[in-house]
Amino acid sequence: MARCLRSTSTRCAGLLALVAAASFLPRVASAQPVRPLPPPPPPPAAAPVSPPPPDLPPPPPPPWTANPNVFSTEPVAPVATQPASAPAGGAAPVVQPPAPPPVNLEHEREHERRMGEMELRVLQSEERERRAHEDHEKWWGWTRWVTFSGYLQPQLLWQWYDNAAASPNPAGQDPNATVAKQDTVFNTAAGNGVPGLTTNGDYFRLRRARMKVELAPNEYSRFVMEIDPVLAGGPDNATGTIARNVEAQGIAKWSEDVVTTFGMGIFKIPYGWEVLQSDADRPFIERSWWEQNVTPGEFDTGAKAYTTALHKRLTGQVAVINGEVQGEKTFSLLPDIKKGKDLVGRLNYNFGPLDLGVSGYYGQGAQVSIATLAFKQYPRYAGNAEAALHHRFLQAGETRLLGEINAGQNMDRGTKYAFALPGLPSDIVNGSVTNRNEFGWFARIEQDITRWTTLAFRYDFYTPDTSISTNGRSTEGVVGVVHFTKQLQMMLEYNHYTDNVHSTAAGTAIPYKQGNMASGVFQVRYP
Repeated sequence: MARCLRSTSTRCAGLLALVAAASFLPRVASAQPVRPLPPPPPPPAAAPVSPPPPDLPPPPPPPWTANPNVFSTEPVAPVATQPASAPAGGAAPVVQPPAPPPVNLEHEREHERRMGEMELRVLQSEERERRAHEDHEKWWGWTRWVTFSGYLQPQLLWQWYDNAAASPNPAGQDPNATVAKQDTVFNTAAGNGVPGLTTNGDYFRLRRARMKVELAPNEYSRFVMEIDPVLAGGPDNATGTIARNVEAQGIAKWSEDVVTTFGMGIFKIPYGWEVLQSDADRPFIERSWWEQNVTPGEFDTGAKAYTTALHKRLTGQVAVINGEVQGEKTFSLLPDIKKGKDLVGRLNYNFGPLDLGVSGYYGQGAQVSIATLAFKQYPRYAGNAEAALHHRFLQAGETRLLGEINAGQNMDRGTKYAFALPGLPSDIVNGSVTNRNEFGWFARIEQDITRWTTLAFRYDFYTPDTSISTNGRSTEGVVGVVHFTKQLQMMLEYNHYTDNVHSTAAGTAIPYKQGNMASGVFQVRYP
């Protein structure tokens, strides 16, 4: 019990002590005043400035040919510095930076001289480059305005005939035999030293070899010259001209969208789409039979104006020409045998996958009779409607469906059928010619099978005179094209024709000619 009382009294005494301390502390804290902060110590006195170290010569500069990436192995003398005197008051000593080395005037002059030499060499190099550029521009600057293009079409041709009527051989001979024949161009007499010819129709030949140069000295003028070593426009293949598209052009930009190209010289007749299409783009080696009889050679001489508008969707072409196309035998002898000129024009609109167009031709034809020295002019005209569908219907490649229909009067040039020309009247001065009404059309379908091959089929029909029945020629053709590259291709073509064209003279029978033509063309083009 005494142990418990001691424990209880001890705890009571501790509690009383805590209460007394709590009541005493606030009174003591409120009675003491707040001490002010001590003032900051005064700044240390500045140390006396020590005199600069004595001047010492700098190390010699490295030689001009020395490699700056290689460090020198010679020891460098240390720069002596005086120890800074300790400032009064025990503050830290102030270390003065070393004085810059004295300038070496001779070294600076050498450095400036070498820098001047380098600047002189740079200026001399720039001057040489400028003069070389001027010389290059003087001699070769014009080449930036020149565009070259062209294509070659060497051909292997096979021809055979289904009957004697289609063969050039005399009656009684095998239609496909090779026999001798007279030269009807130079001389028909025998024994005068003229080389003999045969009726062979199988041979290699250079069908076309075009080289075209276009020079545009500025955006408003252009010089165009296209030539072909294969002669055309003469009495036969051994005479004629190498000129094809040769013209001077001026360009008028009425707005950003409307542009007109004026030209004068030799150019393709703006009649129909087939005439204007490049031979390098057409899978068939020859054009349709209408074109070969009405506009043979495609080129004529005159003046033209071609206008494009509506983002080149609308094309309008008009030309005034002599009317003597390059496929006629008098083209290179006399550009026009008559005084009158012909007017031709074409209008086409491209809707995207479909384009439509019309063409018209009006002029004067002429006929000369050597036997009677008679000359007669007569009016002639023709109209054309064209349509083309070009779209990718199949995954294999694009499909192109093309067609034209033509009708005219006195348009045949007599290059295939001499009797197709209008007949001369007995009264040359007061009489009128016997008019011939021509009609022709063609349809062509082309299908790309991947980018490597193209298949095409064409049917065309032409008659030089619609006044008599069974008086036309029809041709079915098929061609396969293998594209080795964009510039190199092989065209394998086959055509079968039935030719019933005949004269309107009384008693002339229908010939019923049937023949075949196979062709292999290895074409290269640029670009």
